[in-house]
Amino acid sequence: MSGILSLLAAVALHEGGHLAAARLLGIPVRRGGGSIGGLRLVFDFSRTGYLREAAVHLAGPLAGFFGAATASRVPGLGTFGGISLLCAAVNLLPCEGLDGGGILRCLLNRSPAGIHADGIARFVSHAVRLLFWLFAAREGLRGENISIVLFASVLMLCS
Repeated sequence: MSGILSLLAAVALHEGGHLAAARLLGIPVRRGGGSIGGLRLVFDFSRTGYLREAAVHLAGPLAGFFGAATASRVPGLGTFGGISLLCAAVNLLPCEGLDGGGILRCLLNRSPAGIHADGIARFVSHAVRLLFWLFAAREGLRGENISIVLFASVLMLCS
């Protein structure tokens, strides 16, 4: 499977995971669309609890991990498996706009720190983005991997 087709299939699988979980939990989709950071679905979590919302956030990366595990057993799907794995792992970063940021916010809201959940989640998000960008800049300056610099820059722009 080509790189572009693998990417499209991995994104479809990831978003399909979110959609399946939302449907199972009775959570409606408000809207969907694309942005510089990729495809984005917006769900109506106004009538649901934080654990159900976290489950919807987690379902996308879990679908990606499942896709990567399945692809590792099927000849010719190595590119799809790698992209699925990378997509799932990156989406678990605890940054606003990524699934990991949504999961972190939901868990913080359920904790004793709930009153400060949004501020804590925002701080963690900015700290992770900055650390990731600094790592990427170091790699770029060493000439090791310029694509990670581009990704880190997109991650900073999506905050």
